Amino acid sequence: MLKRIGYLIIVATILSSCYAIRAYKYRKLELHDVNIMPFVAIEKGNASDLFLVANHKVDNQPLSKKLDSLLADTYTAAFLIIRNDSIIYEKYFDGFGESSLLPSFSVAKSFVGTLVGIASDEGKISVNASITDYIPELKKNDPRFEKITIRNLLDMRSGILFNEGTYNLKDDAIKMGFRPNTIKQLRKLKIEKTSGGEFNYQSINTYLLAIALQRVTGKKISAYLSEKIWKPAGMEYNATWTVDSKAHQQEIAYAGVNATARDFARLGKIYLEKGTVNGHRILSEQWINATVNKDTMQKYDGYRNQFWGVKRYKIFPDSLDAVNYKMQQTLPGRVSSFINKSKVKSFFIPYQTPEFYAEGILGEFIYVQPEKNLIIVRLGHFWKNKNFPDPVNFLKALAVEL
Repeated sequence: MLKRIGYLIIVATILSSCYAIRAYKYRKLELHDVNIMPFVAIEKGNASDLFLVANHKVDNQPLSKKLDSLLADTYTAAFLIIRNDSIIYEKYFDGFGESSLLPSFSVAKSFVGTLVGIASDEGKISVNASITDYIPELKKNDPRFEKITIRNLLDMRSGILFNEGTYNLKDDAIKMGFRPNTIKQLRKLKIEKTSGGEFNYQSINTYLLAIALQRVTGKKISAYLSEKIWKPAGMEYNATWTVDSKAHQQEIAYAGVNATARDFARLGKIYLEKGTVNGHRILSEQWINATVNKDTMQKYDGYRNQFWGVKRYKIFPDSLDAVNYKMQQTLPGRVSSFINKSKVKSFFIPYQTPEFYAEGILGEFIYVQPEKNLIIVRLGHFWKNKNFPDPVNFLKALAVEL
């Protein structure tokens, strides 16, 4: 009897939490339900200013046949490939189409990082400034928040205590994402370690960047995105941003942008075009180079300004050859080895490439290969295919082939 009472107390405690109730309510959300949760609009501009992601479509039947087969039964909703301003593959699954809004989860982080770049270009925010310059109430939590800079947040090196990765009811990202008033959670933030140290991927960093942007611009992050990117970049459709509640309408900055495949591709296009779209300067070339340049990515271990860099590997049959090559190229890291299925030992050295991408937890990607003027967008749910257990490796291999 006592055990049963104890169990009921635990259940009652969990269910009394607003975020737990909301998480339970939305536990079976499907991709078609993208706007069931509260959201605000991201308004597009004049259709006459449309920034074309592609001038025309190319009928590549061998590629289409191959990708149609590979993408079958992978929970993919949209797959788009644009090369040299031509769509060479565009396919929608499960009833989705060109105008379908699809979730992107952490791809939203790359939009926020881009907006920080725009605000920095405009002199509204400084990457070297303390986060408490923009959110001073954090100092009441812990004076050490003064040592956390905008740069630390951009590069996921803040040292904030934020447990993320389990994505259950104890996960801080889930707790915050389902709170009806996320701003109130700022009072609960704590410091775990010294800022500026090792990389630690935490959604709270992006959320704080969004709040800082709102403070310096005087606008909601969705309105700032509409003004600075959606309209001048000629996005084709209105998009949405998931918010904490209808009452507070605070955007879930780290995981809430819902848009079409082609409009997601336009973010990649902005970076390919070095920030100039339709004759308008959206983002400075300096910021782009400081974000996705391969040397910059190499220096910052493959993550910079809310974007991921791409590493590839040079393989050698002999360790001495590998060491000599590494010394000649002044590549960081060490020479590693692996044994293939034929039990042959080989040696490899990682190196950074010009490729980069934005990524969401369900396998959403905006993948860019600048040397080939190539953009790949994948939207959907988890990838379930033995041919590409690692979707990044699948995209890397596809980029080589195209």
